Amino acid sequence: MPAWLEVLLNLSGYAGFVALASRGTTCSQAPADRIHSDER
Repeated sequence: MPAWLEVLLNLSGYAGFVALASRGTTCSQAPADRIHSDER
């Protein structure tokens, strides 16, 4: 695997993780509670 491809994969994975983490903190806990109550 070329070095530039490895760097690109690392950056995209890190960016995706940061996006998920920031989106998770901006949402309130109420939607998550509603999802869990619907599953029960």
